Amino acid sequence: MAVVGSALLSMNLMKQVCRCVLYARLSVTKEESVSIARQLQSCRSYAQARGWEVVGEFVDDGVSATANRPEERKGWAALLATGGFDAVVIWKVDRLARRVLDFLHADEALQRRGAGLVAVEDPIDMTSPQGRAFAVMLAVFGEMEAEAMRARVRAARSALLKVGRWPGGGIPFGYLSVANPDGPGRVLAKDAERIHWLAEVAAMALCGEAVNAIARWLTTEGAPVPGERKVSQSDPIWNRQTVYGLLRNPILAGMRPHNPGRGRQGARVDPFSVVRDDVGVPVIDESLAVITLDEFTQLQQLLDSRDLPQARKHGERVTTSPFLSCVARCDDCDVFLCRGTNQGRPVLSCPQCRQTIGRTALDPYLAERLLTERGGEPLGDSTVRDCWNVVKYNESAKRDILLTQLDFLYIRRGVVGRYFDEERIILAWRRSADPAHSGIGDGNCHTWLE
Repeated sequence: MAVVGSALLSMNLMKQVCRCVLYARLSVTKEESVSIARQLQSCRSYAQARGWEVVGEFVDDGVSATANRPEERKGWAALLATGGFDAVVIWKVDRLARRVLDFLHADEALQRRGAGLVAVEDPIDMTSPQGRAFAVMLAVFGEMEAEAMRARVRAARSALLKVGRWPGGGIPFGYLSVANPDGPGRVLAKDAERIHWLAEVAAMALCGEAVNAIARWLTTEGAPVPGERKVSQSDPIWNRQTVYGLLRNPILAGMRPHNPGRGRQGARVDPFSVVRDDVGVPVIDESLAVITLDEFTQLQQLLDSRDLPQARKHGERVTTSPFLSCVARCDDCDVFLCRGTNQGRPVLSCPQCRQTIGRTALDPYLAERLLTERGGEPLGDSTVRDCWNVVKYNESAKRDILLTQLDFLYIRRGVVGRYFDEERIILAWRRSADPAHSGIGDGNCHTWLE
């Protein structure tokens, strides 16, 4: 019954076709490619010869049929959103799809609209049962051709990589593509103007510097932007994703990615998927390396294990209390501890030596000591304890009160897995009734609630 129904639909289409739309697609413009303009001109001539009225033209330029299904393309989606046509004219079947399922889904979408598909260069006409069957066969051969093309590209890329030549694609930051001094093609070489920036980024990361901190440093220092990237005044020139990509690239240790190029957005790239010799050892070009293989391995382990909030995207961060923000310092590194979470619990972490201390017990411990040892100290027109009671639900205001009384706060390294240890806390208060630190703002403790 389904076959009979399809045949009846096709017969009706043959009688009714009088209005059509044209569709053209091109992945990459090459000399041997049939341009969008030529495709459309061929489709117009075909429609004119059959006496059909062209009511619309839709284009997807620079869009791969292998990587993008028809319904994911803007041009094809706009075509489906219109109405009032009986057929879609394309130049060849592979202009619409290079996979059989994609082709069938596109044809099904047209059938639901009572329209058929016609190809100029392929002897098919989807307004007839015979043409429909032949079109499916052509789609099968198109998919086989696409797979063969991918296999040839992969083989050619692998052959170039094995002899040390650059196969093309985005050039890593800090390097240049230069003519091969030992033969045809091109090879990578260090960019004298940028390689020192890359070496500094790697060194900072190996010392434990956070990825976001490195990005801010590069922006502040005016480091050149990778590639031809466009930059807006409202956004930082360097960001976490860019720096993270540099630190994951095996070119840092002189290794070549096995399949260099930009992966799908969000996909995790294996930094050790590199060109290897016959026994599986990574091939290293010492002239390109800025760190050793051991240092690169250490760097990847550091990035994998990092759980500091500034190592994450902003949307992935867990908000913690600002009570100790930029208050406590690491006793070993003399840098401020960063607030974040560990297994869902709030902690302070050193961005350099990685020591941590839990805040579940630390925060109330510091609050108790503040009120016990400094609660009666004058603060503005009141006392520390009275002001604390007024702002007890405002963590930022509590931090301000703590800072008026605190001279310094250091955290010593402790035993991993041990419960809260008061011996780790090195704390000193300011001198009593210090006039320089006796209040905030206008001296009114209610100021912190405004």
